[in-house]
Amino acid sequence: MMQDVSESPAVDGSITQLADSEDNDAGNGTGLQENQEAAPEEGSSNGGGSGSSSPEPPEPWSPRYTATFSEHVVKDGAAVTFTIIVKQNDLTIQVLQRVYEDFEYLEHCVITDQPSDGIIVPPLPARPTTDAALTETTSKKHMGKGSKTLLADNFQKNRLQLQRYLELLLSHPVLGRSNRLESFLTVKQAPPRAKMKRGLLAKLSDSLETRRAVVPDCEEFFQRERAWITRALPLTLQFDAAFHQFIYANQRLLQQSEYMVTALRLFAGPSNTKHECSEMAQLTHAVSVFIQAMETNRMEGESELLEVECSSGAGVELWRRQMEAEGSMLQGRTTLLLSYQHCNRALDKAKPNRKEAAEKAKKGAEEAFESCSDVARHEIKRLHRIRCAELTELLLQYGRLQLAAATRRRAVLATALTAIKADGQA
Repeated sequence: MMQDVSESPAVDGSITQLADSEDNDAGNGTGLQENQEAAPEEGSSNGGGSGSSSPEPPEPWSPRYTATFSEHVVKDGAAVTFTIIVKQNDLTIQVLQRVYEDFEYLEHCVITDQPSDGIIVPPLPARPTTDAALTETTSKKHMGKGSKTLLADNFQKNRLQLQRYLELLLSHPVLGRSNRLESFLTVKQAPPRAKMKRGLLAKLSDSLETRRAVVPDCEEFFQRERAWITRALPLTLQFDAAFHQFIYANQRLLQQSEYMVTALRLFAGPSNTKHECSEMAQLTHAVSVFIQAMETNRMEGESELLEVECSSGAGVELWRRQMEAEGSMLQGRTTLLLSYQHCNRALDKAKPNRKEAAEKAKKGAEEAFESCSDVARHEIKRLHRIRCAELTELLLQYGRLQLAAATRRRAVLATALTAIKADGQA
């Protein structure tokens, strides 16, 4: 059994430290009146203040560590080992070996150790695919049943996704203070690799999501956000699927170009073949030049697709998972709303000898709901800012990549055409 990480409390300070990352956003009210005014837009300083809001946001949070993943990824059976270089103040303090199960345990600890009502927890990326049978099935599904080509393991994409996961945790104004996270990055020994399982309570909680979703919210800000996620998440799922279909279509195209190169090589014959007919020799040389150009562009295309999948593909998946995490947070807030409404009804019906207990339960439910709402509002605004910046950079990066790849392909074909013309004029 590997050494366990520290059991000390995960957060130093109040949950209201979440306002660290905000640009002096004023806390908007979370009053429970039926005729409540719409929540102010981001950046507005108007609106009633909640009792659980921080009156003066503390200094902005700055990550204490940076975590960079080495390109050296090792696969041993079903285990994929990643190397993490941890730095503090630009000085390397630790070089770690971690497998995916370690990140699952970290996610479990970070979630369970935090007062996480209202926090949008950064989503853990999907597990790397290591099953050979599954890889074969996936390859035949996307490359064609008759294809003998297997889709290569893309552990570089997994590496970049896990690195981004740690970056989001470290930069979070509340989760970044977690002692569990600090131990994960500074203790050489990996945490216990206990397999996390969803229990009965989690499954029962999922069964209530439909009921929670139809409960109208008492604040327009959150009602709009819930409606936006309801509309946008299915579209994001469709876009994610269409993007991967685009990747697979390009992989099939590269596969066909490889077949074409093989056929042309059979036509041209060995490079040292001498032809008595000058026209045939000239044609064979032209075909050889064209083959070389196609082979160069095919290899460039494979590298380009890998880069696109590691950058744009990973970004699209992260966006989808962030929306799901935000939806999960809003569902938790709706649960607190239902609890508060239940306590209100119980107080109205309470007998005199139980009035005090009902009043206390109602007050606790109200404080929990308002605290969650304050945190959630900051979290949503913060996530939107991060998401907009990342989406902009993602589109720019994809455009630059496509332009550079097209320029290289054009240069290769232009060089081949010049060589063929020169040989024809000789």
